[in-house]
Amino acid sequence: MFLMLSLLLCAGEGFSQESVWTKQSKISEVIGFEKKLDPDAKFLSHNVWLSKDYYPLGDRYQTVNPVIVQRKALGALPVYAEYFYTPKDSLLRLVSYDWEKGRYGDLKDILENRKEQGGKLEIYISEYERIRGQLVKTFGKPGQADEKPKTVDDEGQKYLNQNTLWETEEVHADLNLIFSAGTQRIRLTLYWKK
Repeated sequence: MFLMLSLLLCAGEGFSQESVWTKQSKISEVIGFEKKLDPDAKFLSHNVWLSKDYYPLGDRYQTVNPVIVQRKALGALPVYAEYFYTPKDSLLRLVSYDWEKGRYGDLKDILENRKEQGGKLEIYISEYERIRGQLVKTFGKPGQADEKPKTVDDEGQKYLNQNTLWETEEVHADLNLIFSAGTQRIRLTLYWKK
């Protein structure tokens, strides 16, 4: 765990606003981490629910609304960090980092952003590769990794999808790119199994 945290801090120079929290800890530590990254961090309040498909341990560890931080963009996309924790012990259970334009804007802004981003596939692929390279420094070689985006046909709707997965007995980490007319996003999902 110490090695992983050291790697996180070393990677922070080039990754700063995109640094990922990799330690299961109290939510107060995570808030301190975010404030250290940016003393003027923008904390948001939204109702967010986790589906069982997304978080298979949701029945065992029921979380409350996450602490959400909107970070300034380091690369082409801003980062939104969502920290889900269990209320009784304040223990972090799941983290989601989303590189996405206008994630929590009003509907008009979201639709305008999606239309604007629709023609920028190369930027998303480039950002995905850059982010994955940084995560390999943190998590090591992934267990599974798509070499390039794949076309997925979901009930007549086609979109591009690319995944990289790190899986251990203790941690699940998944980096995902989804690019369609309605969604353009890169997401890292990290959760602890115990």
